[in-house]
Amino acid sequence: MQISMITPLFLPVRGGTEVHVYNLSKQLVKNGDVVSVHTTRNIYTERWVLPRQEVIDGIYVVRHTFYWNSDDEILHLHNLGRMFSAWNLKTIIYLLSHKERVIFTPHHILTIDRGKLATKLLRGGMRGVFKIIAVSEWEKKEMIRRGFPEGKITVIPNGVEDEAYELPPQRMNSQRPYLLFLGRIYSAKNQVMAVRSLTYARDVDLVIAGQVHEMSYLEEIRRTAKEIGVEDRVKIMENVDQVTKYKLIDSSLAVVLTSEIEAEGLAIKEAMVRGKPVIVSNKAALPYLVSRENGFVITDESELAEAVSKLLHDDNLVAEISVNNRKRGEEWKWSAVASRVREVYLEFLNK
Repeated sequence: MQISMITPLFLPVRGGTEVHVYNLSKQLVKNGDVVSVHTTRNIYTERWVLPRQEVIDGIYVVRHTFYWNSDDEILHLHNLGRMFSAWNLKTIIYLLSHKERVIFTPHHILTIDRGKLATKLLRGGMRGVFKIIAVSEWEKKEMIRRGFPEGKITVIPNGVEDEAYELPPQRMNSQRPYLLFLGRIYSAKNQVMAVRSLTYARDVDLVIAGQVHEMSYLEEIRRTAKEIGVEDRVKIMENVDQVTKYKLIDSSLAVVLTSEIEAEGLAIKEAMVRGKPVIVSNKAALPYLVSRENGFVITDESELAEAVSKLLHDDNLVAEISVNNRKRGEEWKWSAVASRVREVYLEFLNK
């Protein structure tokens, strides 16, 4: 099977969409499919800086300057990136003009209020899609609520990369327990809330690890930490490799995600696979992913601090959560997820 993945950004950018496309493509290649990723030459903070072509783990990566082209039998579109760009204009026109030609995984882009005109265009585009893949039940419900066609939507969750299952547990030297916030540095991720929680949770530090999406928000994080007197307890790591990421997870007290919007929460799933307690905001898909058996769902900084206190003072609770999370994580291996996506492709080819 020849498959084109269409995505505005790709590796070395490592946001949720990019990691999803990479791991899905890698698994399909293992299964014997030919996969090309069509993307831009951009990273978060610069344009036209990446090579035009390369091969990554058997995946053919073709980087275009403004818009994509592909004649493969399967076109799988991901996200829409920045709404106002030549890339997205091409994508929307294609969606509007090709009935049942593509599979689309929106990665929550259809759950964001973007005004009447944009919503109308997107609804029109979705009528021409063979299948819409939501990554969570929350995302599906939100799309239906906003008028997108229920009959075209199926739920296939994000998988978790092989390293989460295969890398042996490793520890980093740390004098104090710390919370780990994994995610791109971006206002919707709401890292500032985790920073502010340190005024209540005085016995822990905070490590923020992720690529910078918004430089202005990075400065806001630093400014907030300084204003409330916790700058010496906040460490920011803008780029971490895979081995370091899992060392950070394994060595943390808990992994935290206080996002305002999440279609699922991939970093939380990675932490759960490693048996780590998780603390998430009560927004979007996160309460669907995390229950009392897995960690804590919180509404504000003081509740986050209460969760931290429980983890610091109850080793039995930590051990119980660890067992629950490892067991839950067995559902998310990419081999199983890719098989479900491939079933959608075969349904399209056999229609």
